[in-house]
Amino acid sequence: MTRCSLVIDLGFGDTGKGLTTDFLASQHPEKSLVVRFSGGHQIGHTVSTEKLTHTFSNFGSGTLLGVPTYYSEHTTLFPPAILDEGEFLKIYQPKLYVHPLAMITTFYDIAYNRALEKQQNHGSCGLGFGTTIARNKEEVYLYANDLQFKWILKQRLQSIKTYYDTKLKSQSKSVQEYYKNELKDYKDDYFIDSCLAIQKFYSVATLSELSTTFEHFIFEGSQGILLDTQHGFHPHTTWSYTTSKNAIQLIKNHIKTISEIDIFYVSRCYQTRHGNGPMAETEAVTLQNNENEANVTNEFQGEFRTQALAPELLNYALSCDAIHHQDLNINKHFMLTCLDQLPHFSFNNLLQKLDTTFHTVYGSYGPKRECIQKLLD
Repeated sequence: MTRCSLVIDLGFGDTGKGLTTDFLASQHPEKSLVVRFSGGHQIGHTVSTEKLTHTFSNFGSGTLLGVPTYYSEHTTLFPPAILDEGEFLKIYQPKLYVHPLAMITTFYDIAYNRALEKQQNHGSCGLGFGTTIARNKEEVYLYANDLQFKWILKQRLQSIKTYYDTKLKSQSKSVQEYYKNELKDYKDDYFIDSCLAIQKFYSVATLSELSTTFEHFIFEGSQGILLDTQHGFHPHTTWSYTTSKNAIQLIKNHIKTISEIDIFYVSRCYQTRHGNGPMAETEAVTLQNNENEANVTNEFQGEFRTQALAPELLNYALSCDAIHHQDLNINKHFMLTCLDQLPHFSFNNLLQKLDTTFHTVYGSYGPKRECIQKLLD
């Protein structure tokens, strides 16, 4: 029988989804598949082992264990970044399966995203994810299925270029100039060559086709519920469902022999936010052992901020996620990360303030899967 494990972030992102996915993949790596069901190439999920610490953006967080990744039709891909990361990880033989309707980001999407972000300051990471989704909603497409056809790629890119040239006419002169500057050294041939080169890393497939090959499907979430397009706080949201919504629909539609569904809700033991937008008004925290924090201030997202955890926000996020699987019997687990960074934190006090009863509670006291302990069973 088939097991499905969902990794869902209860915050604004950056909680430890990579660590949790790696932990789950380590249980039966030869039988597992990591499924990306939201977000895309803009994510950054860090996994640490004795040999390597790596932040995954284009491959799933089970890759160091030899676990392949499936990108669903709800996700985006950026071929040049796949090529770069795939080459870096080639000793691990990284493998992608990609739904034919997975959306492809281009340099035009990235340039327009960055030009707008310079004006709006919404906290975007500047990698073209939202603009790719918006373009597809306006029926200007580029899909994974197109990547193996060179002539088709040229026509798609010309359509996308025309699409943005038209949109720019209604933008300010500063947006137009920033967009043009971003693309001043760009050539379509480079992008097309990247699309053709990544074929060694991926195969086009559907989840239904893969459902008989694997026994453990690990659905690796993107960002956090508090950034969700439905449940987050406009305009500081992502163009994606970061709850279990998409994952549940994929399971119902494509995985027929399910023995159990487990959701692993992930939170740091303190509140984080990378980029502009509100945070709950809680006291400051003094952290230790956080010298290797993977999240740093950058040009587009802005400052990485930390504060004390807010149980109200966790309860809100849990209630939002419950909406999407009310008709299913779900085993709910809690993964509390970075406990080594806040040594006086009491997980028992937190659990008393949460409205959800968890089947199992885990805590991580370091960056590696070996640092995870079972706190309550």
